[in-house]
Amino acid sequence: MPSSPSPKATEDRVYTELYEAICERQLLPDTKLGEALLADHFGVSRTIIRQVLQRLAGDGLVRQEPHRGAFVARITLAEARQIYAAWRLVEATIIREVTPTMTSAQLQALRNLIAQERQACEQADYPLLTRLSSQFHMALAALSQNKYLGQFLRELIPLTALAYFYDVKNMPLCRKDEHSQILDCIEAGEAEQAVAIAEQHLDGIEAALDASASLDPQISLVDRLRLRQPSLSP
Repeated sequence: MPSSPSPKATEDRVYTELYEAICERQLLPDTKLGEALLADHFGVSRTIIRQVLQRLAGDGLVRQEPHRGAFVARITLAEARQIYAAWRLVEATIIREVTPTMTSAQLQALRNLIAQERQACEQADYPLLTRLSSQFHMALAALSQNKYLGQFLRELIPLTALAYFYDVKNMPLCRKDEHSQILDCIEAGEAEQAVAIAEQHLDGIEAALDASASLDPQISLVDRLRLRQPSLSP
């Protein structure tokens, strides 16, 4: 008989699913993350759920309130703009660094992500598109030899999912394939042009932020988790 997964493996699985559900904006800011509901949905103990929620709080994706429990965190419009300002600066430095050193295998791996993005666009799968778009930027950051820059950006980008007014349907992700344009410039050794396109790309996303936008909060926590596709990777 196959052995049961270890508690750590089980915790990691639940963590990945909740992390991705938040980053996909399947779980909206201020959603109550009830321990009992989550334990029942994932078929795990409440102890594992508490450990997962603590990890997500450490990521800045969950806030824990005394006597009230855990909730998906939220950021303000001003905080979202600060995130994009920091993102531009750090990503520009990373692009300039990796342009002379990026290998053909690394380029192909990023192009494979873009191909998945385009498919998600064609299928109007906005949660998957949100995840893949973030993964592109985090995969680019992971190529930096400066581990602190890469780590900073990989921790920063998921926080954009906490803006309650951030609606991916209105983002310019499907109208322009700017990720491919960035890679084309990197492959050609044109770092400054790649930086310019990356900044234009982030400008377009930030410009689509709408403080009056809102998403339907009526779907329950468990229904949202049931409706989403499992994560492609941890």
